[in-house]
Amino acid sequence: MNKLAQIISILILAASVGVFAGCGKQETKSPSTNETVLSTSSEPEVKEGPTQSVAQPSLDNIKWDEVKDPLIEEGMITKLKAVIAAFVSNDLNQFHAALAPDNGSGHDYLLEHPVKFTGIAEAIKEKNRVLVPVVGERLNKEEGSSPDVRYTFYFEKDKDGIWQIASID
Repeated sequence: MNKLAQIISILILAASVGVFAGCGKQETKSPSTNETVLSTSSEPEVKEGPTQSVAQPSLDNIKWDEVKDPLIEEGMITKLKAVIAAFVSNDLNQFHAALAPDNGSGHDYLLEHPVKFTGIAEAIKEKNRVLVPVVGERLNKEEGSSPDVRYTFYFEKDKDGIWQIASID
């Protein structure tokens, strides 16, 4: 087969693959040449090379839909999700927004210690507040310290009756 016939055969084969793939087309920009690349695969695209970012496992492994403690109300879950998200993303502004307004920066040091959060233990009622223990695994293993970690979030109602995270222990 001559060279022209080979090229035409390859082009016809490539066109037929594109027709059969149809629905799975995605346009992406090639980072090295800034060219538009058409992907016909329905599989997720995997990029290789030095710009490839390794998918990090989630540090919030709490099964939120399984939290059924009668002391933990929906408003508390919302606050816990926000503060755990701030821990995971190491976002100080988000962390402050999730805490009661008068908390200040006294708990900021907690963000210096990355944690993989794994669950919520049984809440405890103590006078007018509810203590919610959140358990996890410390990611910086320090000599002589346990990898297990437990933060207790102290919830108190503000003057409007809304649960706020008043403290973390």
